[in-house]
Amino acid sequence: MSVTGEPGSTHAAKHQRVRENTIASFKSAATHGAAYVEFDVHLSKDAVPIVYHDLTCCISTKKKNDNTSLELIEVPVKDLTFDQLQLLKLAHATAMKGNDDKDLLDDEEEIDEHQPFPSLSQIFQAIPEHVGFNIELKWICQMKDGTWDGNLSSYFNMNTFLDIVLSCVLQKGGKRRIVFSCFDPDICTMVRQKQNKYPILFLTQGISDKYPELMDIRCQTTQIAISFAQSENILGISGHTEELLKNLSFIGDAQSKGLVVFSWGDDNNDHENRRKLREQGIDGLIYDSICEDLGEQPNIFQVEEQHSLQEVITEETLKSSTCTCYSIPCSMAPCIASKSRAGSAESDSGLSSS
Repeated sequence: MSVTGEPGSTHAAKHQRVRENTIASFKSAATHGAAYVEFDVHLSKDAVPIVYHDLTCCISTKKKNDNTSLELIEVPVKDLTFDQLQLLKLAHATAMKGNDDKDLLDDEEEIDEHQPFPSLSQIFQAIPEHVGFNIELKWICQMKDGTWDGNLSSYFNMNTFLDIVLSCVLQKGGKRRIVFSCFDPDICTMVRQKQNKYPILFLTQGISDKYPELMDIRCQTTQIAISFAQSENILGISGHTEELLKNLSFIGDAQSKGLVVFSWGDDNNDHENRRKLREQGIDGLIYDSICEDLGEQPNIFQVEEQHSLQEVITEETLKSSTCTCYSIPCSMAPCIASKSRAGSAESDSGLSSS
């Protein structure tokens, strides 16, 4: 069992907000026992891999003769260079639908670690290597009604996009545990074929009232997603919790085919839902605000390493130790050719490894 911390809405303390997808949020998750952090990666206009959740962002413009009102213009992230993104004061696209521009009116200076749009290279450099990365490769999806995610019907060349991101990861990865994920099945296939060091999970929303149905038939149900992952020999699926809770048998079905099963979604923030999924043997849970549940502590990989060091020191430890050491499932060992959000919250006793 692994738990992946998704640093969106992460808080260092209940009274202190830490903006999602920033170096500060990842560091906060790391110090509170996160074994993995989950984040989205896509490219700026000048092909720099950046960490940001949405395909679009809002640029604010002040109205003439009005120093308090702002007008928000939604702009695709891919249309701005990395340097331009560093100059933005962040507003979520949903701010256009209401009065959610409070952050934009706040002139308080922020330190670099709290700024949005860090590069993937900066994340590798800033976050300790014992913290694993669950990297979602951001790509546009077409809905069944013909519309496109983010209203973007065109995007980067898929080969170029993957080559740039994979090059960064392979150069900076070192010994870090890394797993990729993506909602686009072609991306999953290409990542599997382009390299064999890091595994990939096929993200699926299944049948959900929360999200519109996708055009690609491979994305329409969890059962089809399981079949696709098996046929393409990838690590497994990352299913939407809402559907997995309604169909708990999907977890065993996928695992019986040699697949790993993670889950994502707001429902994972509920302790009781996580308990139900653990009872079914799910391999990984992705949820928010891990540090609201935990004080500062080492993650399960550090605990495992410490136990290993203690066992090496003397033979007596091997003979008489009564502690239970964590172990890496053989199907998820560090270097896997065929197959290759996060902490030990609430007595989780296993781990995930790429």
